[in-house]
Amino acid sequence: MNDAPSRLDDLIGQARPVTVLKNAIRRGRVAHAYLFHGPEGVGKSTAARLFAQALNCERIEESGDGDACGECRSCLLAARGSHPDVRMVTLEPDEKGRLRTEIAIEQVRQLIHDAHLKRVLGRNKVYIIDPADRMNQASANALLKVVEEPPGQVVLILVTSQLASLLPTILSRSQKVAFQIAGTQAIERRLRSRGVDETTARLLAALSGGRPAWALRAVREPGLLEARRHLLDLCAEMDRLPLGASLRVAERIREEAEQVASLVPAVSSQAQGGGESEGGGLTPDRALRAALPWCLEVMASWYRDRMAVATGGEILNRDFAEALNRQTGAGTVEQAGAAIEWILETRRRLVGNANLDLALEALATRLLEGAG
Repeated sequence: MNDAPSRLDDLIGQARPVTVLKNAIRRGRVAHAYLFHGPEGVGKSTAARLFAQALNCERIEESGDGDACGECRSCLLAARGSHPDVRMVTLEPDEKGRLRTEIAIEQVRQLIHDAHLKRVLGRNKVYIIDPADRMNQASANALLKVVEEPPGQVVLILVTSQLASLLPTILSRSQKVAFQIAGTQAIERRLRSRGVDETTARLLAALSGGRPAWALRAVREPGLLEARRHLLDLCAEMDRLPLGASLRVAERIREEAEQVASLVPAVSSQAQGGGESEGGGLTPDRALRAALPWCLEVMASWYRDRMAVATGGEILNRDFAEALNRQTGAGTVEQAGAAIEWILETRRRLVGNANLDLALEALATRLLEGAG
């Protein structure tokens, strides 16, 4: 399944920013600097690439709607990442092959030098800086010179999920384009259009948390759904486990998180603040911390469903309806509500760099005590 969007209109649940960008091209009012901001995984980076493609589309005037044709030579080069006038500035490996934690001033200086050279093929020279919040003070100050006095036909696109991390002067001189969490129905429709059956599409859309990239990735990586099933099986067993099983429960949560981390290495080194290993990429601890929020959200969905069953509401994990119905009874709503609070608290603690094993064991102990 090829799920890579080829035009701005292919983005899921982003009608407002897509309209802003297409209107800018159609009306000939393209700004010199854009700031694409919003939550992780909603399509900002993809939108930056597609906007760059549209800015250099050879048939853009024929289309009349401000979107790329996706078929001309320029569009095909941009889609392959080999367009000579579209450059990506991002985190790069150091001399030891480790991914750097910052965008260095040398990278920005190269951008500035390149921006003053003649265009090779396209109508615009486009530079995508992603993640823009990883520029250090020196590189951000150097970029400011281009933002304030851009060469002709140069467009900067800064992409970030951490808006407050950017210099106020860059914020004030860039046109902000906000991206939002996508609606589950829009994600479900896209999955169905790609041949995913209705039940799976509805489930993945709900589990995605409004992040289309995750839902599409889950179709490619069945191991994610397997990890979900294992975590829900664990929740279903909680009522039958002894209080002394907390260490075993914590280990099982960790095992599933390790599996998720191995399947989805892009669970965002950008969001995790670096922590690179000697071999490049995330350290095992960082990768685990990147995967655990999703695992904890799966577990929280079980307890939300327990509350829904007890109150006559609609459940999310319909394939576990029989197991959920077996766990109704006195105190179900209160127990489930407390479990959700404990899970969310554990997530906050892990984001705050609490000891991972201790945090998971404490969560397991609380869940077992609440189930007893």
